Parts: sequence; C-alpha cells; structure tokens
Amino acid sequence: MQLTVLHNQNLFDIAIQENGNVLTVFELALLNGMSITDNIEPAQKIEVVKSPLVFPELVDYLAVKEQVVATGGIDTLEVRPTGIGFMIIQNDFIVG
Repeated sequence: MQLTVLHNQNLFDIAIQENGNVLTVFELALLNGMSITDNIEPAQKIEVVKSPLVFPELVDYLAVKEQVVATGGIDTLEVRPTGIGFMIIQNDFIVG
C-alpha cells in the first residue's frame, strides 16, 4: 500500500500512524530504500505494510480521533547557533 507523506511528517511519524509502534520505522526504511533519518518531502509516496509488530489499539485510537502524527521537520527549527564563534560584528558583537 502506498501512503502520501503530509507536511512535517517523517518516517517515525508514519511508523506510529500506520503501525502504532515506532520500532517499525526500520521496516519502513528498508522497504523504501531509505535511512530512518532521511528527510521526506510532503506529497512523496512511500510504501507501507502492516508489521507483525503492529499495536492496533493505538492505530485505531488515532483513526477514531482523526489524529495525524506530524511532529515537525527541520524547516520548523528557528534555533540560531550562539557564542562568540557565531557572532557578527555590529549585529551580535557590539564594538564600543
């Protein structure tokens, strides 16, 4: 079965959404020729199969509540490195 990736989803999110078990992320990665840490794009199609490790109670709960697991991507991070090595003169580092 193919699944269309939604905005801010990663393989871990899909593993939980489809199988109710984060351990199935390894099966998803292997099935799709990916690493578990690869970035996936919204609207990308990936193959999904029901795992023997499925936790149906969680899958059913998410379906009944119409919840989508999307914990965020790297594009939502707004953390800027700090410290003297990252300072910009007259911006962060004021010379008086």
